[in-house]
Amino acid sequence: MMRPSFDRWLRREIVRLAGTDRFNLRKLAASAQGNNPRLLEPLYLYAYATDTLNRLYGLIWQEGVLTSYEQATKALNGADLSEAALRNEQIPDLPRDYAKFLEAYRVAYENPEIKAQSKQLRWQRSHELQLQKGVSNAEIYHALSLNPGNVNAYMKHGALEKLSLVNATKIMEYLFAYQPDE
Repeated sequence: MMRPSFDRWLRREIVRLAGTDRFNLRKLAASAQGNNPRLLEPLYLYAYATDTLNRLYGLIWQEGVLTSYEQATKALNGADLSEAALRNEQIPDLPRDYAKFLEAYRVAYENPEIKAQSKQLRWQRSHELQLQKGVSNAEIYHALSLNPGNVNAYMKHGALEKLSLVNATKIMEYLFAYQPDE
């Protein structure tokens, strides 16, 4: 899984929050000042990260929004947002509504490691349960309708890339609940 860059991640988040499929700064700024104020902070952060603040300022007509943006600019003081987010660095005086996007980016950036670690833990537990309960790989993939080759590679060799986190969880839950026929 590729790691998102800060500006591309923000762009996707803005489009998602706007409920649209296109990124048009003029339309998004108008929407943010109208019926969708939750776009204000990510739009500012995007403009800050891409050096388009002057363009965004030209699209803002509400004094309260301009004041908020000026406070954020003063708090950021030239900081590299991506680096600050990845280091989990708190920027003094940056309002919480802005800082929460930095935290969300850090989580999205670390998502591949989190998923890999979760799959590793699920595989370890599943492998232990399989040995304990004497369940064959065939029983697992038949019961869960999973690809036999992928289940075999996952269960025998710990090939984590062969299964999604969802399927790894299904296998673990199946093995937890498995009761051998007596």
